[in-house]
Amino acid sequence: MVSLLLVTTVKHVNSAPAGLDSATRSAISAKLDKAEGKRGTAGCVIVDLDTGETLLSRNADNALTPASNMKLVTTITALSQLGSDFEFTTRIFGNGNVEGGALKGSLCIIGGGDPNISGRFQNDDPLALFKDWAAQLKKAGITNVTGDLEYDSTLFGGEAFCDGWPQDSQYIQWYCAEVSALAFNDNCIGIRVVPTSAGKPAKIEVTPETSYVTIVNETTTAPGKKGAEIGIVRPRDGNTITVKGKVYEQATWGYFTDVTIHDPAAYAATVLKETLAREGVSVQGTIKPVTLTNEDVKQRKLLVEHKAPLLEALKPILTNSQNLHAEMLFRQLGLRYSGKGTFKTGRAAVEAFLSEQKLLTEGIHIEDGSGLARDNRITCNLLVKLLKRVAAGDHFDAFQAALAVGGETGTLEKRLTDSSVQGKVFAKTGYINGVRSLSGFLFTGKRRYAFSMLMNNCVYTKQMQDEIIETLAKAAE
Repeated sequence: MVSLLLVTTVKHVNSAPAGLDSATRSAISAKLDKAEGKRGTAGCVIVDLDTGETLLSRNADNALTPASNMKLVTTITALSQLGSDFEFTTRIFGNGNVEGGALKGSLCIIGGGDPNISGRFQNDDPLALFKDWAAQLKKAGITNVTGDLEYDSTLFGGEAFCDGWPQDSQYIQWYCAEVSALAFNDNCIGIRVVPTSAGKPAKIEVTPETSYVTIVNETTTAPGKKGAEIGIVRPRDGNTITVKGKVYEQATWGYFTDVTIHDPAAYAATVLKETLAREGVSVQGTIKPVTLTNEDVKQRKLLVEHKAPLLEALKPILTNSQNLHAEMLFRQLGLRYSGKGTFKTGRAAVEAFLSEQKLLTEGIHIEDGSGLARDNRITCNLLVKLLKRVAAGDHFDAFQAALAVGGETGTLEKRLTDSSVQGKVFAKTGYINGVRSLSGFLFTGKRRYAFSMLMNNCVYTKQMQDEIIETLAKAAE
């Protein structure tokens, strides 16, 4: 069942500047009409970056739900407010003296809001950084910790889960991961269901292996064809994961999915403790949450410091549409703006930036940083103006490199494959039920365009969006 968005809109007649021939304007308008159908609203703005001319404008100032095009607002705000040289810093401190290979006290890891403590940049080994940190501890002469492994994730505050996100069972899906200043493996665990022999339970593998979750295996291996029929359940406030259903004998690769974790900071600390032990650094105590003051930190010795650049974090957000990364950046913006990193302060930070840029027009509402929340409202004009400013700024090469490329990478890998546009579109997609968006750049070799399309309650959305870009590209030849 398709849910309809309650968006109040006023449809405007297309503008018709001289920079786009009438046949092309008519063709694009017809595709927008088709997308709108009987009850949809399609916003579209196309601007020539070289002349500054607005080539087409339709419902340009209607405040529409953007889905993941909200990530463009979040990342552009971050580049402006945090700066391209911003780094996320994760630190491990020791509390006590080192004697005979033993730290006579506790270790404490302090989360700095780094979204990429994972295998993403580590040859797909989610434990690679933890192993490196173990090596640094051993280099400092520590192979045993007599106290606890403490963790401080209080850099961010407020709720871990946005009220505007889906409130049904989708909370176990990767795109609904809880937000924490100490994050690990996208705050998910990998679940693979592998067939054994017909009639016997399937084998369940978890990545990374950890005691933090409890797996309940209610699967069976079925004879015959390839494939799997698997359901996964986790209570909202717990980490007992029940795997149900069947996987067929011939399904060699089995079934794989990522499942979110409750209380991800504790998850990160648990897996760190387990990894340290395997790497030769045993921690005798337990996992313990703490809140350290600046004075507390000064009394401890820095043992490990890991820095990760903001620019490195942009690509998972813009190419792969990683929601958690966008939300962690949203919290960083709130922290910079008000001293507290919450959903509320993140909203205030983004709205303040838009107001400063004179883009906070009537009807615009910021609910989250990723676009998962259905109550976000922005306009095509806002997005195109932000894109124009990025294109004229110092960080454009890095920003462009972070976007999905039509017909080649990320969420656009299987879209915009026509030879007229493949490799020439650098854009951000967006999708939630009833919403499809696409905003970014088209570089034909002869012309450079910025564009935004926000479609609410429309039909044939991907097809019409792609055909509009193809039409524009062919007209520029």
